Amino acid sequence: MKKVLFTLILALVANSLMAQDYKFGKVSKEELEEQFYAKDSSANAVILYKNRKTDFRYMQGEGFQVITEVHERIKIYNSEGYDWATKEIDLYQSSSGSGREEVAGLKAVTYNLEGGKVLKSNLEKNEIFKDEKNKYWIEEKFTMPNLKEGCIVEWKYKINSPFRSIEDVQFQYAIPVKKMNIKIETPEYFVYKKRSKGYFRAYPKVEKKHEKITINTKNRSSGDIVRTTYSSSSIDYVSTVETYDITDVPALLEEPYVNNIDNYRSMMEYEFSELHWPNEPIEYFSNTWEDVTKTIYRDSDFSDQIYKSNHFEVDLALVLASAKTEAEKITAIFELIKHKIKWNDYTGITTFNGTKKAYKEGVGNAADINLNLVSMLNSAGFNANPVIISTRSHGIPLYPTLNGFNFVIAAVELEGGLVLLDATDTYSTPNNLPLRDLNWNGRLIRKDGSSESVNLIPTEPSTESVYMMVSFDEEGEATGMYRKSYYNLNAQNYRNKKGKLKDEDIIAKIEAQNSGIEIGDFKIQNKENSYKPLVEMYKFNSESMVDKIGNKIYLNPLLFNATTVNPFKLENREYPIDFGTPISEKNNIVITIPEGYSVVSIPEVLKIGLSNNFGIYTYKVINKGNKIMVQSNLKINTAIFPAQNYQEIKEFYSLIVNKNLEKIVLEKTTTL
Repeated sequence: MKKVLFTLILALVANSLMAQDYKFGKVSKEELEEQFYAKDSSANAVILYKNRKTDFRYMQGEGFQVITEVHERIKIYNSEGYDWATKEIDLYQSSSGSGREEVAGLKAVTYNLEGGKVLKSNLEKNEIFKDEKNKYWIEEKFTMPNLKEGCIVEWKYKINSPFRSIEDVQFQYAIPVKKMNIKIETPEYFVYKKRSKGYFRAYPKVEKKHEKITINTKNRSSGDIVRTTYSSSSIDYVSTVETYDITDVPALLEEPYVNNIDNYRSMMEYEFSELHWPNEPIEYFSNTWEDVTKTIYRDSDFSDQIYKSNHFEVDLALVLASAKTEAEKITAIFELIKHKIKWNDYTGITTFNGTKKAYKEGVGNAADINLNLVSMLNSAGFNANPVIISTRSHGIPLYPTLNGFNFVIAAVELEGGLVLLDATDTYSTPNNLPLRDLNWNGRLIRKDGSSESVNLIPTEPSTESVYMMVSFDEEGEATGMYRKSYYNLNAQNYRNKKGKLKDEDIIAKIEAQNSGIEIGDFKIQNKENSYKPLVEMYKFNSESMVDKIGNKIYLNPLLFNATTVNPFKLENREYPIDFGTPISEKNNIVITIPEGYSVVSIPEVLKIGLSNNFGIYTYKVINKGNKIMVQSNLKINTAIFPAQNYQEIKEFYSLIVNKNLEKIVLEKTTTL
C-alpha cells in the first residue's frame, strides 16, 4: 500500500512539474523541442494557448470603454507554418472623427532553442506597420523576427475602444488549438445577441458580478467669490461574466467549393441589440428585421442618398429617349451607372463619398454606386429599393442583424419578379450578379420599415460548352481546333480575370495548364460585350497527347478536357458544398484516327445521377469508321449541396474521374 501511495505521489509531482506555464515569457524547452503535435501530426503549427478578456470600464468624462486584452502563444513546426507568425489587428475608426480604437501595451517575442538554451528575439517598434484600409478601418500588422522551424512566437496587447461592439469569439482555426481561455464581461445596460456557429460546440460558464461606478463632479459657485467644490456619487450595476475554458480544438480543414470557410468555423458572435439606460425607454437596434430596417434608414449616409436626383437628370433623360421597353430602360440605366462611376473596391451599406459627389467625380464605394442606381431607377418610374447583402467573404446573416451585412445592391420590383442589379462590376448584367454577391439571401428594405428576404442564387446555370475536332497521324502527333463558349457567371468571371490580358498572356496560361500543347490562331469573340456568350477559339498541336506502344495507340477520349482529380478528398465534411450557381459543363469532341489504324476498345457508356435531382453526368464514346465521337455532360442543378450528402457527391466525382481516366485503344491494321 505504501509503495502504491508513493508511486501516486511521484506521478502527481511529475505532472505538476510538467504542467504548462501560460504566463507571458514562460516558454519551456520541452515546447521548443517538440517536433510535431501529437493529436494532429499533419499540423504545420498549433496554438498552444490563447487568452482573451473583453470587459467594459467606466472612464471619467468618456463613459464606458470596451477593453480587450489578448495573449497568444503559437508553436511553428515547419516553414509552411510561418504564416502564423504574422498578426493583423483591425481597428475601427469613426468616419466623423468621434472616436477610434487603439492598440496599447504590445509586446511580442520569438523563442528558439540554440545550444540547449532558450534564445529570445523581441519585436521592435519599427517592425510594426499601420495601413489605412479605408476611412473606417486601420490595420496594425507585424511579422515576428528570427523565424526558424520549431520556434515559438508569443504576443500580448490591449485594444481600447470607445464603441460598444464586441469582436466575435473564435474557437476554431486552420490549425489546432491546445488551450483557450476567453472571458466576456458585459454591464446590464448593454444587451447583446449571441449566436453560436460551427460544429465544434463551446459552452460558457455564466456568472453575475456586482460592480460600481464612481462619478466625480466639479462645481463652481457664482457670486463675488467663486468657490470650487468637488463631489462624488456611485452607481451600482450588475455585469454578466461568460467564461469559455476550452482544450483540444481540432483544425478546420478547407476543401474546394466552399463560399467562405469562416461561415462554418466554430465561434460565438456578439451583436449589440438593446440599450438599457436607467430611467429611459429601451432602444432596440437589431432584434427584428423591422428594427434593422429602421436603424439603417435613420442613417443619413443611407436614406438621404436614395432621394437625390438633380445630379443625373440630364443623363437619365438621354438614355431613356432611346429605350422603349422596361427591360431596355433598366439595362440603359444600369449601363449608365456602371460607366459613370467606378468602384473603389470598398464595401459598405452606407455611402463613402455620397451619391452626388461620387457621380460627379466618377468613383465610389458599393453604396455610392448602387444607391445612385436605386435613385435613378425610381426617377425613371420603376419601383426600386436597396437590397442589403453579405458578400461571401463576410459571412451568412441568417437572423436579424446589422453587423451581418456589408454590401448593398439594387432591386426592381416587376410583375414577373425581382430584377437584381450590382453596378460595381463592369461585366455584370441584370440578374447575373458577381460571385461575391451570391451568398444565400439578401434583405430588400423599404422606407416604410417593411422588408423581405431575397434569394441571391441565380436559376440559370453557369455554362461552359466545348467543341473540339482533332486528328492524329501515325506517329501520334495531334492537330486540332478548339472552341469553348462561356455563359452567365462563367463568362463574367472570364472577363474579370482575363479581360484586360493580352492574347499572348492568355495563350501562355492555357499552355501552362495543358502541358504539351502549342496554340495558334487564337481568337476571342465578345470579350467586352457582357450580353453575349464569350467564345474562345484556337488551333493547337501536340506531340504528347497519346501514348504509342508498339503497334497500339492509347488516348484519353476527352483529351486535355478530362477530369482526372477528385476535388473532394476529406473523409467527412461538415459544411455544405457551394458551387455558387447551378453549373453545366458540356464536351463534344470528334477524333479522326490515323489511316491504317482501327479501334480495339472504347470506354463504355456512363450515366449517373445524384439524389433529389441534384445532378447528373452522362458520358459516351461512339466509333463510326475513322471517326470517334465523344460526348460528356455534367449538370449540377443546385448551387448548395448539403453536407449530409457529402459521401454521395464524393463517390459521384470518383466515378467521373475513373471514367475520364479510361483510354481509347487503337491498333495498326495488319496487311498481308
